[in-house]
Amino acid sequence: MSSIKDVAIKANVSVKTVSRILGGFEGVSEKTRQRVKKAMEELEFYPSAAAQALRGQEKGVVCLITENLTTTPDSFDIIAGIQHECEKNKKLLMIGESGGSADSFSRLVDDFRRQRAEAIIFATVSHKEVKIKESFNKCPLILVNCYEKSLRHPTILPDDYLGALQLTEELIKHGHKHIAYLTLFNNMAATPLRIKGFQDAHAKAGLMVDEAAIREGVCDNKDDEFAELPQVLKDIMSRSERPTAICCGNDKMAMRVFMLIRQMGYKIPETISIVGYDNYKLIAENLLPKLTTVSLPYFDMGQIAAKIAINKELQSNTKIQEISGQLQLRGSHSFAKT
Repeated sequence: MSSIKDVAIKANVSVKTVSRILGGFEGVSEKTRQRVKKAMEELEFYPSAAAQALRGQEKGVVCLITENLTTTPDSFDIIAGIQHECEKNKKLLMIGESGGSADSFSRLVDDFRRQRAEAIIFATVSHKEVKIKESFNKCPLILVNCYEKSLRHPTILPDDYLGALQLTEELIKHGHKHIAYLTLFNNMAATPLRIKGFQDAHAKAGLMVDEAAIREGVCDNKDDEFAELPQVLKDIMSRSERPTAICCGNDKMAMRVFMLIRQMGYKIPETISIVGYDNYKLIAENLLPKLTTVSLPYFDMGQIAAKIAINKELQSNTKIQEISGQLQLRGSHSFAKT
């Protein structure tokens, strides 16, 4: 790497002159300033961020710690939202992956603090509770898609309750009175919230919920999380009051249900409607018919988190902000005639 001395030699000036220019001091002719700038460009010299910070000239760095967001297509929009806001405010975004390791998280926090981060954002792939042992008195922490019970930090979460409520209301509006719900794991934070939305939509419409038709659609099989779906569907569809619609815990589950329900002789949406959750576009827009689902507001969540990271006045609000997704109405949810 080139040094300040290399720049001085190439520009034929003193090290002190280069230092004055980097420090933004007056008293250097424009001709000399341009000569030094040209030398810096040719030598690919960049002033130390730490040195600039000491002179009060730091650009501003926002840091993001994720578990596996960079390799998870349906969650990547969180990063896109953060990057959009950082770019708009001319902030540098630095990203580190913890892989879910508490030790890696601590190491990244230390590394980012050495980079004089204005704030650190921690985002997880799924909505869940986390435990943070580090203190963040000087460099604030913003949580995205995760939360602490103690609510020490600004927290941005998807409104899973509202998403399930609106999706179920849409099915009821289309005439469905018997709706099954295949959930994700019951111990996931989103599952009870979505079940509550599902139940409340029925209550608002004066309909009874068939609790036996609410089943886990996933299992602990490492090779195939949907390995038990065939039996679950067989049980549900063999009921005396069979459902005319099925809500799926996510779009990946809905894709499997599409295949299995057709193997059982049903047509979508003519004899049964299927809806998903997440709006994983690679799936939702390529199924036939296209999948009705609810988007997870990841881009908006990331953008709001970045705004908090950049604006110190917003950092004192440690309450949870719940962001609602949008219904994505396609062709898989129309009324199923019985």
